[in-house]
Amino acid sequence: MLRRSSQNYVCWRCLCLRPPAKDALLRRRTPRSAAAAYSALATSRTPLQDTRIVTRFDHRQLRSVSTEQSLPSPPASQFDLDTFTPSESSEAQARKPSFNLPIRERLRKWEAENPTPALAVPRDQPADASVANILTKNRSELNFTLDNSAQDDDTACLHFDGVDMADLGLGGATLQAGDLVEVGSGSWKLRLLSICLGNFNGHMHFYTITGKWFTSRFVRSGFVVKKFIQDPAELQAVIDAIPSLSPDSTVLDELQDLNVGPSRDLAASLIRKMFTFQSASRHIHQTYVERLSRAHTALGNEERLLSLREIADALLPASLKRNKGVFPPEVLYAVYCVIEEQDIAFRALDRGPRHRESYVFMLRSGDTDRNVYWVEQLVRDYYKFISEPPKRWSQSGIIEFNEFLEQARELIDQSRKEREWSPYGMIGPCKGVDRWESSRLRTPRWSGTGRALLKFMQHWVSGGFSPGSRWHWIGPSILRAIGRYQDALLDSTTGWTFLQEIGWIPPWDISARHALRLPGIPLNRHVGFLPTPDPGSPAPTTTSALGADRLTRLRQDFARSTVYCIDSADTLDVDDGISLEPAGNGEYWIHVHIADPASRIAPGSPLAEQAALRVQTNYLAGFYQRMFDSDDVREAFSLGPNKPTLTFSARVTETGRLLDSRVTPGILRDVVYITPEEVASVCDDTLSESVPPHVLEVGTRPANDKPPVKELTTARELSRGQRRELQTLWKLADALQRVRIENGAIPAYLPRAKATVSLDGIAPKTTSDDSALYRGDPYIRVAYDGQGFALVSSLMQLAGEVGARWCYERDIPVPYRVQVVAGENLDALRKFNREVLYPQLAAGKNPSAQDWHTLLSLGGFDISTAPAPNLAMGLELYTKVTSPLRRYPDLLVHWQIEAALLEEERRGQSLAVRKSPGSGSNSNETGPPAKGTTARDSRSWLPFSKKDLEDGIFPRLRVRERHARLLDNIDGNSQWILQALVRAWRFGEGSSQLPKTFHFRVSDVVPRRALKGQIDWFDRPAFVELQHMNDVARIADVKPGDVFKVELADVNVYMNRICVRLLEKVEDEERR
Repeated sequence: MLRRSSQNYVCWRCLCLRPPAKDALLRRRTPRSAAAAYSALATSRTPLQDTRIVTRFDHRQLRSVSTEQSLPSPPASQFDLDTFTPSESSEAQARKPSFNLPIRERLRKWEAENPTPALAVPRDQPADASVANILTKNRSELNFTLDNSAQDDDTACLHFDGVDMADLGLGGATLQAGDLVEVGSGSWKLRLLSICLGNFNGHMHFYTITGKWFTSRFVRSGFVVKKFIQDPAELQAVIDAIPSLSPDSTVLDELQDLNVGPSRDLAASLIRKMFTFQSASRHIHQTYVERLSRAHTALGNEERLLSLREIADALLPASLKRNKGVFPPEVLYAVYCVIEEQDIAFRALDRGPRHRESYVFMLRSGDTDRNVYWVEQLVRDYYKFISEPPKRWSQSGIIEFNEFLEQARELIDQSRKEREWSPYGMIGPCKGVDRWESSRLRTPRWSGTGRALLKFMQHWVSGGFSPGSRWHWIGPSILRAIGRYQDALLDSTTGWTFLQEIGWIPPWDISARHALRLPGIPLNRHVGFLPTPDPGSPAPTTTSALGADRLTRLRQDFARSTVYCIDSADTLDVDDGISLEPAGNGEYWIHVHIADPASRIAPGSPLAEQAALRVQTNYLAGFYQRMFDSDDVREAFSLGPNKPTLTFSARVTETGRLLDSRVTPGILRDVVYITPEEVASVCDDTLSESVPPHVLEVGTRPANDKPPVKELTTARELSRGQRRELQTLWKLADALQRVRIENGAIPAYLPRAKATVSLDGIAPKTTSDDSALYRGDPYIRVAYDGQGFALVSSLMQLAGEVGARWCYERDIPVPYRVQVVAGENLDALRKFNREVLYPQLAAGKNPSAQDWHTLLSLGGFDISTAPAPNLAMGLELYTKVTSPLRRYPDLLVHWQIEAALLEEERRGQSLAVRKSPGSGSNSNETGPPAKGTTARDSRSWLPFSKKDLEDGIFPRLRVRERHARLLDNIDGNSQWILQALVRAWRFGEGSSQLPKTFHFRVSDVVPRRALKGQIDWFDRPAFVELQHMNDVARIADVKPGDVFKVELADVNVYMNRICVRLLEKVEDEERR
């Protein structure tokens, strides 16, 4: 910019747009020849040549920029405004009649003379919150917008495991008016403090420190201070000034784009408090900058999970702590801001729930940290080397880097003879099993440099860096140096397929396995084919790790009862069974017998630590992994004759009323293994709700010749008494479920799409210690799967209710499954369930994403030592107890219960100190304490105190359980489905089963960027980008609920994403 002393700044580019002069345009302090050249070029161009427009991605219209071939514009330093002389053409233009018109009239006249349609400029922000441009776009806090993350698709509906909700409490569900919330944009590298104004019609409303109002149905906030504004009156004036409380996202988005909202004057007190908080936090940061900058050094090199408070304890002096020995929020925020910037050493696990103020963080190993820096320097050195004049390869690192490139090229060329590369986040299927000549194939032993580079690439494609990280340049630079992806976008998707092509990972690997991996769980890249090359795998356990049975003398012999273990034919870990005992007068004792590993596995033992790390058995198709590796554990505890159990018993009426309950260690004698199908035939029950018949199969179907894993009983082999018992159990289970529905339980669990996978037809063609090339491809069958057998799921919920009541009466801390804020929104939640959600579920209709978000915001789901109702299950109290061989939380409850049983035996009487809700007329009153139980009872006989659970176990348990659920039920399953889709759509496998077009129902509109919704093919989430609107509709006119006929435009297995192209709008009468 240049200016005269009496003028405002004038951009030199604007000066260049002035009409050309006959003589020199400008007198410059440059040699005459250069000035003449530039002047000649300027006068030779026609006006039309200056009107070519290049589209820039930004949030607002930009001035058109010429892209015609020309000499570079002279730098600003060559212009001298003091010597600038207006051209003759400018003087002539000044004499035109329109020259002296007011500017608005001149613009209107120009528009009339130049009828050119205005072009909407897209935003420089990806619709899916992938890697974004943080180098050149405007990053002003005034233009801040939230990321519209693709990962929020896992909250577009709730997920069930056949017994209860699979979702744990997500961060946005528990925000309340007055909370201080940090909202961030990973793609913008910006974070702002804001105040939550409340939840109105399913949308959270916020006011930021910059004076901006915005809304969101769901916010993944990394930092929260509860009750930051404690006086509701202080918020009310701002709430009253909100321009709209509409439930329509489109209306709210348009208002936010117009920057309307409560004024800064109205919100002055809120802004002042946020600024004070921010200033105090920055002061802490500046005071302890040296300590905070050495976070990785202070925390060590071991990979592990840490809460924000644990990190603060390691980095800051205890003198900063206040009440109850806790750091104040401004101190924690200073630590939070520091570790958020260190995206190599730390990763916020933002797909799990928050723990108090923030998410749990994964501290990466020091080796990972050092490897990133080392690879960065190596790649820089390589490009510097090849950019200089030719010379000998002397530096050892550069030589090994070049060897790595040559090996990678050879493997890629080798792979493409048999498997086609594709841009769909996976390489193609094997073209033929006989085309490869094994003698010519090889997988190299990578050098130290090669392994370092491949580990970096694996870290990069596993989501190792945030979307706005500066480290994203390294991966594309390596891909560019390889020289085999010239026509591809060099992003992490291409990086993923590169690792598949060189055999570092299998062609069918699931990226969610890598992205959701947590510390303590080694990742075997070639499960079932190669041993894991990673050190630190837990050693196999044996029966020597099992202790003696602590409950032998307490066990009740259930010799008179026939125990029915109702499971699929291939179930190996049989951990539950049921039996019936008549009690007279239309009453029955239902006994739910559960495997009892807790009696011989001690808390803190190697087996217990293994279970705590894995948290549950991994059922991801193709990558099955038990919570306990050892077959000895299964043989010792899987239910069968003479096997120990912990039995949860309930006395119920034929109408489903619970009269009494107890928990008893037991031992079984008569056990019947039977499948749900056989039981359904006995009970005249349709096994599942109306499951859609859609099926997609790709690959060769495996032969069904595997021998049964256990001896199964058919319906015909049951005695008449056993048939009557099963029929009675079915009626009682149905009565119990009807009572729960009357109490507000979800009436039906909808079928969901599930991929069944077989790797039987696959074999490594050639391997090394790190890599493998494979012959054959997985068989994948995609179909709808019901949500469990009603008899089993109802009685398993009964066992969880009995366990929760037993612990509540004795004041034993366990992980109760609760709805976090249901008590505060009880009336609104009941009304929403009764009038909106449940009618859709009962009709077999999948509610919209907006309805699911409303349910989350009104209820939420979490674990807590504080018992609370679970309205979605229709229960006052509930905890999981039925799968201790497959779920760590169940094992934890068993430890607590068995410790209490032993203590009751020692004392000679019950530890019960109160009655459970609904157990009698005085159910809410606290009874007299048992002998030896006082208010000061230390409860040292319990394995875990309430503080141990809340501070030490639950934060990690929530994250591990959430990640396991995401992998098994959501991301991992979806990526198998998309693999089948790509193989059918682009590679011709089973294509006759795939429709040519789909119906796309809009669930959300991202203004000026994309449409989100679902296609009517296995209810897959999909989206429409601007370029795929095809002039069918304007994005501003589209509303949630609109339906379009679409075709597939792109499928990205790695990103778990389907993109469709609009063909036509479907009117109401045409919708299927």
